[in-house]
Amino acid sequence: MKSSKQSFVKGALVLTVSGIIAKVLGAIYRIPLGQIITSEGMAYYQTAYDLYILALNFSSYSVPIAISKLVSERIEMGRKLEAHKVFKIALSMLAILGASLSIVLFFNAKYFSLLVKNPGSYYAILAVSPAIFTVSISAAYRGYFQGMQNMNPSAVSQVIEQITRVSAGFILAVVLMPLGFEQAASGAVFGTAIGGIFSFVTLYFIYMKNRKSIYEDIKTDKGLKVDSTGSIINKIIRFSIPITIGGSIMPIMGLLDTFIVMDRLQAAGFSQQTATMLFGQLKAIATSFINLPQVFTISLAVSLVPSISESMAKNDIITVKKKSELAIKMSMLLGMPAAAGLFILANPIMQMFYPKEPATLGMSLKYLSSAIVFLTLVQTMTGILQGMNKEKIPVINLTIGAVVKAFISYFLTSIPSINIKGAALGTVIGYAVATVLNLRAIVKYQGKGLGIISTMVKPIFVTTVMSVVAFYVYKFSYIYTLRNSFSTLLSIFASIFVYLILIIITGGLKAEELEMIPGGQKLSRLLKKKGMV
Repeated sequence: MKSSKQSFVKGALVLTVSGIIAKVLGAIYRIPLGQIITSEGMAYYQTAYDLYILALNFSSYSVPIAISKLVSERIEMGRKLEAHKVFKIALSMLAILGASLSIVLFFNAKYFSLLVKNPGSYYAILAVSPAIFTVSISAAYRGYFQGMQNMNPSAVSQVIEQITRVSAGFILAVVLMPLGFEQAASGAVFGTAIGGIFSFVTLYFIYMKNRKSIYEDIKTDKGLKVDSTGSIINKIIRFSIPITIGGSIMPIMGLLDTFIVMDRLQAAGFSQQTATMLFGQLKAIATSFINLPQVFTISLAVSLVPSISESMAKNDIITVKKKSELAIKMSMLLGMPAAAGLFILANPIMQMFYPKEPATLGMSLKYLSSAIVFLTLVQTMTGILQGMNKEKIPVINLTIGAVVKAFISYFLTSIPSINIKGAALGTVIGYAVATVLNLRAIVKYQGKGLGIISTMVKPIFVTTVMSVVAFYVYKFSYIYTLRNSFSTLLSIFASIFVYLILIIITGGLKAEELEMIPGGQKLSRLLKKKGMV
């Protein structure tokens, strides 16, 4: 049992590291891409990508989880032939579903581009459609390997897919840019299809390399019978549907947001081109900065589920509360300074990365920055609630937040003096509502004694001091040097340094709290030696 647990932890770590690498590459990639195809091209790119993510949610988001679960259960029971049959059936299902969705999207690209009020995204939608098929069949292989407790193929293919996606997309965007923003955006998003091909080839090669040993293992099958094809399909569908529904909320809201923002900006009197530019600034550029902290909070949320589940199984509510408090504190220690820094340095940062963009880009980031705090908390609280076997609650709360976001965006964006800022405010308030509802649920099911207020005091204090440092370091540096990039970077590094020092001095993280974080024991011992905790 011990070695099994170590194997699980190692596998989870492999997937977490590969996930972080992939997300960092994806987030960083958008910065130079935005510099090349500008906010207009990014608007076309984002619209196509949102459609792709929604289609992918139906074809390859939930089924791999079902494959992994069904395969692992059957291997545990010694029914290895049936485990392989699950994989083969699921592979056929995903191939048919992925191909169907690719064809539907390809031949209805014009319709979808008009539906979301962004006709310039037509070529980008055409370009992304093949990716649904390639990524879908890759998902079947990933689910099979994960079911066998082998996370390495998934991790390797994920990193290869992302590297080829961003490389090919960037090169194609540069090559096609002379033809126009629409063509450049289509080249950038076609990188997704190329990445999917490389991912599939990698997984297929690994499978063929291990095929002999897989079939030899099947010969040791202890199963007396094998489930029928219909029974396996039924089990895959039954397990996949709830996950698909939950996972569809954000992609659907992303597309609805595209429709609302584009439609209401034009209702406010902006031209199609200006509306596209403003939408691209908010959704494709500013949002990429907001999403960066997610790289770490998603990993935190994933690790919370088994940790809190273990304590819940022992009925150890005190430990559940301690873990919940620490997770919320960690989210705030990450989210609050990121939000404050982007709010104060929004214009300088946007000028540094996108010097050719209008000043409205900095304004979009400034208004959207507060969403980081609530977004990180929503993800962390979702992990807490899932660990408490309350999986439906965060889905319901996020849906309520999404409806609030849509309502606010619809009315505020059409006001000419507010315009795109209304969509940003809708996002912030929507996530804030979901955060409050999740917190209410956590307190309800954990009972009183969850020290949320005390958890917030030190992060708020340290963030406030850091914000003052960020503001004045940039101000005085720019006065003396008149160099925006230098002043911005100096302000960022000075702020990070001050923030970390203050967290240690004020005891923002206690030694026992550090030790609860993966890898935190070494850091705790080091700081103890130096008398810092």
